[in-house]
This record gives sequence, C-alpha cells and structure tokens, in this order.
Amino acid sequence: MENEQLLRNIGFNKYEAAAYLTILKDGFTDARALSKKSKIPMGKIYAVLENLENMGFIEVQRSRPKKYRAIEVKIAFDDFIIRKENEMKIEMDTLRKTIDNIKQALSFYSIQEDRDQHFWSAAMGADEVMKMIRSVYNEAENEICVIVPRNIRSMESRHFKDRFTLMFHDTLLPLIKKGIKIKMIDPNPALSEALRELDDSPEDGSVMQNLNKCLQIRLLDTPHRFVLIDRDLVILEVNDPLSVDKIFGMIKIYDRTLSNELHAKFEEFWQNGNNQLSYG
Repeated sequence: MENEQLLRNIGFNKYEAAAYLTILKDGFTDARALSKKSKIPMGKIYAVLENLENMGFIEVQRSRPKKYRAIEVKIAFDDFIIRKENEMKIEMDTLRKTIDNIKQALSFYSIQEDRDQHFWSAAMGADEVMKMIRSVYNEAENEICVIVPRNIRSMESRHFKDRFTLMFHDTLLPLIKKGIKIKMIDPNPALSEALRELDDSPEDGSVMQNLNKCLQIRLLDTPHRFVLIDRDLVILEVNDPLSVDKIFGMIKIYDRTLSNELHAKFEEFWQNGNNQLSYG
C-alpha cells in the first residue's frame, strides 16, 4: 500500500499503480493474468496498460496475446522526470504568453485613478507586512525614498548586513535593473559595510553600472520613518505597543498631498545627511 501511495503521489491512478507494481513483481505478464492478479476489471485493463506504456514505465511484446514487461526502474523514472520537466517548461512558456496576452487585452480596463482621491489599506503581523513591502516596492515606476525602520537600525551589525543583503537581492536589485532610483536615509554604519561586501561579489557589469547610478544612501539619525513610492504612495509604520523596536503593522496610503509634504521633509533630511554613499 505504501508503494502504491508513492506512485499515486506522482500522478498514477489507483489501477495504474496496482498494475505497475504487479508487473514489477511478475517480470512480465499478459492482460488477462494481470487483471486477475491486480483485481483490475478486464474492461479497464487495456486502457491502464496503454497509459503505462505511454508514460514510459512498461514495454509491449506485440504477440498474441500481447505480453507486458516493466522497464528498468531507474531508467523509467529518470526519463519520467525529464519528460515532466519538459512538459512544465512548455506549460510555463504557454502560461507566460497567455498572461502577456491577457494583460494586453485587459489594459483597456486599467483603473484610471483620480490622484486627488485618497485610499488606504493596512497590513498587520510580520508576514503581512513583508507581503505589503514587496508589493508596494514593485509599484514603483521612477523613485523610492526610504527612511530605514527603527527595528532594522537597532539590529546587531552582522544580522543587519544579512538582512540587508537578502532584501537587496530579493527586492531592490530587480528594481535597480529596471532603472528605478532608490534613496535611503540611515544612521547605521553597517549599511555601508554591507554595500562594500556586495561590491566585492561578482555581479553583471550592466547591473553594477545601474547600481552606481540608482542606489544612494546618506547617514542621518532621525526618529522619522516612512517610505515614499513615486509621488502618490506613502508607507507608514505602526509601532508595536509592547516593543518600540518592533513594527506591529504598516499603512499604505495613496495621497498626493501627503506624499508631497513628506517628500519635502525627506529632501530636508537628505540635504542634511552626511557621507553620501553609493554602491562602489
């Protein structure tokens, strides 16, 4: 039963698993004998055997009656994996093309936002906050301005560099490759150390060029913390009432007036920042 379940986990149905295991035990057989031993109805046995042959697990002797033999297990399953990988690649290519067609076809329905209107949503808990961060960063078209959150600032240096490196590769680097400018204000010297370590790592030349052009960091200690995405979107933290160094949640606000006011405040901090840092 355990082996039958393993086979069903990779796509065999009940009859296919039973037939295949029986053929493996017997070495070779015919349809009638197989039906009897595996308790598969004769009305179904030929369809089951045809499926197993098409899947590459048995071979057929075209005699009267036909004989069936299992292909060597390692060969059969190695070939099965290769076929599945090729099928998945074809499916993913087809899916990407279909999604591109859908986006083009539905672009007519794109929301025409009234930039003078306000809209907000909130995320609570670590998982939802990280989900929101990834989502809002991907909304950027031109520029992201960040004042590094207090809970990140207070991290031990090695932990901070590990966290920044992960965020850099997962979130920031794809944006930088698209040419989106990122300006960060942070008092933590570990950030510049993390950048220098990244500078020593192998990266594509074009990526390095974009990095020097798009990523800038200035050192300034400020109690303020917020993220600005282009000129319409603002991200504000909600502090954990039990621990000031932890983020309890985040609020995402579409508000051009608030965004303009915070951009002015960010520019003030930016001009007062020391030791401008860039990648490289």
